[in-house]
Amino acid sequence: MANIPRKVLMVRPAAFAFNPQTAVSNAFQHQVKGFNSRQIQDIALLEFDHMVDLLQSVGIEVFIEQDQEGDDTPDSIFPNNWFSTFDSKFLLFPMFSENRRRERKAPMVKNIAGITGIAPNDSLLAAEEDGAILEGTGSMVCDHKNKIAYAAISQRTTHAALDHFEEISGYSTIRFRALGPDDTAIYHTNVMMCIADEFAVIGLNSIIDKDRDRVRTSLERSNLKVIALDNRQLFEHFAGNMLQLQNEEGEKFLVMSAEALSCLNSNQLEIIKSHKNSILAPPIHMIEKIGGGSVRCMMAEIFT
Repeated sequence: MANIPRKVLMVRPAAFAFNPQTAVSNAFQHQVKGFNSRQIQDIALLEFDHMVDLLQSVGIEVFIEQDQEGDDTPDSIFPNNWFSTFDSKFLLFPMFSENRRRERKAPMVKNIAGITGIAPNDSLLAAEEDGAILEGTGSMVCDHKNKIAYAAISQRTTHAALDHFEEISGYSTIRFRALGPDDTAIYHTNVMMCIADEFAVIGLNSIIDKDRDRVRTSLERSNLKVIALDNRQLFEHFAGNMLQLQNEEGEKFLVMSAEALSCLNSNQLEIIKSHKNSILAPPIHMIEKIGGGSVRCMMAEIFT
């Protein structure tokens, strides 16, 4: 089970907030009335710390980086968009929004290089200003066993950047279009699908008609059991935003939010559990509502 991560990196936010720069393309983000900025930050910290405690309680190793106040990085809690590690690589990714580019901080990059023993590859950043955007494992959901990356094309996931990713990673890509709750492109692939070792959880109905069968066929050819989500589960409950982890004993866990767990039906749950996965489901309601991302977005896998 070498392709299932045992370690993740998470960034503890200093000023979590609604980000108007990303809301332009993220229909999952919402303003929350009745809370001031301090209250929103405090609630997000409680949710973050509880999630860390839950992961650590089952033996998942969590590396924590602390964001700094005054940096205008309201989405720093979602580090999987600006870097990823896999297959002896440490890649830095080009970001769509100006304030998200500031999340790629030199001290954090240095710390990750120290943890992994791998020097960062920043070649994808060269065309960032020209709009070649690829926001990490938000933009791509990777089948590491078969070296396939699934990518829903959007402003944040472009063909040019995917072409470069294929060159430097050795992965092939399955590209498709998927529509969100406002009938525009889903901003990140990982809100509509998750690939585990033996199954894939995916919102097939969000994929446009001409691409849907091609994506399903690719998953099935990789011997993955397809667990289909409906659009309500995707758009209202973040049910596509999951990540499979394991501990040192090889016990497998599927991490999703409490909101996602609340909407899964008995058949979907039975399939997940039949593949010997325990479910971890921390409540992160404030983070989901304001940030427009869920638990998977909060964890960057560390492969060493």
